Formats: sequence, C-alpha cells, structure tokens
Amino acid sequence: MAMDRTTPKIARRLLIGAIVVVLAAIAALLWPERPQAPEAAGAASVDAVPPNERPPAATPSVTPPAAGQSAPARMLALRRDAAAGIPAAMRDLADVMQRCGFGQLHGPLFEKHVDEMAAQMKPDQVPLLRAAAARRQALCETIPGTFDEQVQQQRQLLQDAAGKGDLLARLRQRTRAFTQQAKAGSPDDADALIDEALMSSDPRALFELASLHNTSPELLAKAGIGTSKSDHTALVLVACERGLDCSASSEFGDDLCITSAMCTEGIDTVVLNAAAAEGRTEEIQARMQWMRTMLDEVDRAR
Repeated sequence: MAMDRTTPKIARRLLIGAIVVVLAAIAALLWPERPQAPEAAGAASVDAVPPNERPPAATPSVTPPAAGQSAPARMLALRRDAAAGIPAAMRDLADVMQRCGFGQLHGPLFEKHVDEMAAQMKPDQVPLLRAAAARRQALCETIPGTFDEQVQQQRQLLQDAAGKGDLLARLRQRTRAFTQQAKAGSPDDADALIDEALMSSDPRALFELASLHNTSPELLAKAGIGTSKSDHTALVLVACERGLDCSASSEFGDDLCITSAMCTEGIDTVVLNAAAAEGRTEEIQARMQWMRTMLDEVDRAR
C-alpha cells in the first residue's frame, strides 16, 4: 500500500516497526553474548522472512560517496550500476534499502519521529540528530517502490551479487542464515569464505565476520576465531582500526543517533564502553592483539 494511502495510525506503526528493527539489530551487534531469540534482534534471514514481516537492519558497509557527490547523485549512480549488473553496486543498493527500512525511514512520519526525539534531547545534541536525519533522508527518498517491493528487490539484488562472486554479498547471505533451515541451505564453502574474507584486506569483511560470530561462531573455529566470547567485539574494533568508518558521522553512527539518540559516539567508542561496563576490557584488548598478529601474518603472505 502506498504511503499516501496508508492511514496515519498504520503508517506510524510501520515507521516504529522499522526503527525498532534497526535498534534491535544494533543491540544484538553491541551485546551479542546476551541470550535472545533471533527474531527479537532483527536476526531472521531475509530469505526466510515472509513478505509482510520486517527483515534485519543493514550493516555499515556501503561504499563511501565520491568527494563532493550529493546523495541523490550517488543513489542515481548506484541504481544505474546495479541495473547494469555490477555486483558491488547491487550489494550496496541492497544495503541502502535495508538501512532505509525499505521505504519507511524517510518522509513526514520520519520527520515527526525526529522532532519527537529532538524535544527530549539536550539542545546541543539536536543539531547532530538533525544532521544524521538529513543524511538518511537524502539517501532514502530516492529509492522508489513500496515496502514489499523493496524487500523483494533487496533479496534479489543480494542474491545476484553473491551469485556473481561478490565477497561481501556472500558473507551477508551467510550472516543472515539464522535458522537451521537457512543454514542447511547455505553453500558448503564456509572455510574458504572465511579465508577469503581474512585475505581480502577489506575491513568491511572483518565486520561481516563479527556478524558471523554472532550467528555461527563454530564456523570461525578453524581460523582460531570464536574461542572467546569477546572475539565478536574484537573483530568490530579491529575492523575500525583497519579502515572501516566507525565514526559518529558514519552510516552506522547515524543509525545509533536516529534510533537511540546516541549522536556523539562512534561504534568503536560504544562497544568499548559496553565492554568496560562488563569488565571485559583486558580480555578484548588481548583478543585484538591476537587478531592484529594474525592479520599481519596474512598480509605478509598475500
């Protein structure tokens, strides 16, 4: 149903649902060891989600825009390249669709949500929220289609990109296999896929391995990862160290700001603070050092 024909009450519920999914996925990312049902964390595989249910939120891995490129120009180029069958563009467009709540996180209802949040925040924080919201609006308002249409298109884009060998798309398909049925349907290539991710020198691949640790830590055992509950957090932090944009103004930072009013901290600061609150700082630092040594060895062997 088109947004302009949706009753305000139903439309409001759709917006809240999309935001809750993003916030729940953030919680699952930052505190993965806390037991919870996959559905509560927005964890169901996109391929396993019925058309009218909410898929999981996206991860911060969209290719950064060219210097001086506006969001509409970036999205136009992304959609053009995806239509041309370029795997990276297909994967990135799929990611943006998830990050935009499949058409729900922009427009008047989203603006109302931002206004309500701003009314409860400290005055010096409000400009940061509005800047994050403006960046999100500029990305999301250029994608046509209803919620269901975007869900179907996102699923197909990710599947096609993975079929063409795109590493991040293949990793995302694996990290979204939360149910036993979805896991059983995954290719029998986990070891090779993890090796490829470690050899890629792409910090986004390390971030995807952190997500994989969330769902299937046993798959990482042969690489020596997954032996500690802190490996997930360590992978996120090492990905930040190696070039992933984890700042407060990154797309993941915008997720935190828009959904939970955490507008001054990047993901690295948030996970470090969470680890300190649980007394796990030393353990995480030790696992980070192990991962740095391992990745340095991989770099030398490349």
